[in-house]
Amino acid sequence: MTLLPSHGLAFGTLLLADAAARAPRTDVEAWAQAAAAQAPYWARSLDLRATARALVRRGLAQATDAGIRPTAPLRVLAGLESGALRATARVLLAASPPSWLALAVRSGHVVRDYVPAADLKALAWLEPELDALLLGVAVQQRRADEEAWRERLGAAAETVVLSALRRAGRDAVQVSLVSDAYGYDVEVCDPPPAQIEVKGAGPETREGFHLTRHEFETAQRRPDTWRLVQVVFHSCAFSADVLDPGHIADVRQLTPRALRAVVPEDTAAFFWEQSALLTPPATAWRAADLKPSADFSAPGLARRPPAREEAGR
Repeated sequence: MTLLPSHGLAFGTLLLADAAARAPRTDVEAWAQAAAAQAPYWARSLDLRATARALVRRGLAQATDAGIRPTAPLRVLAGLESGALRATARVLLAASPPSWLALAVRSGHVVRDYVPAADLKALAWLEPELDALLLGVAVQQRRADEEAWRERLGAAAETVVLSALRRAGRDAVQVSLVSDAYGYDVEVCDPPPAQIEVKGAGPETREGFHLTRHEFETAQRRPDTWRLVQVVFHSCAFSADVLDPGHIADVRQLTPRALRAVVPEDTAAFFWEQSALLTPPATAWRAADLKPSADFSAPGLARRPPAREEAGR
């Protein structure tokens, strides 16, 4: 069952959100029955059991040993006093974007020729704000996809750096698997110690990278041991099922001082909080002297993660 928000599906979802908010529900069956008990006469034909299962399958609620646990979006819907149905439609679209969404939304417009007629009919109750709703969800989805892709590329780059460090006999730990709070991805524990933030890139994106404020501040606190290492993959790596040393075009690095040179100072009128896209000059980069082992092998970038949550790093 998809979550294309027809009027009936949105209303059924709202009934389930309200039922979950009123009292704990032991399982999907009890949850659907509680929602059905609140339904007006005209809504009694809605398949609330199927809707509840779909909400669990799409991650909007969890079925645990302790019962049904709605996620934050469902809990918020239950408390809305106005605009709840349209807000529900937005939540459902974001949780389960239609396959045609990326094709239909382009250059800030919705091209309805790419939307199946049956889907347009199901969404007609959202007029005249339908286009604005689809645009907003598409932008949100695109950002999530870009972030997931950056994480996959970063994970591949980290495997290259770890292989190179271990080939050199260094005691290296991938701390990114523990937490993002470190401000770097790999820690070298034996002397001389080092903290390495790893970025992945392709031939077309090697000139820039995203850096978080936390990574930047960590670099400035550790000017002698922190460094940013960029692994540049050949274009063939992006269609490979398995990566090997031949897919690596370059491994280079930046020092905290080089980062400081391209990041503007904070002022009363300017302060960046989350992350920034940096493009240091070519002269700022230095060879990293990191070469993976000859038998280096890692999952290729052509592989799709089996589930959204498996974005990795």
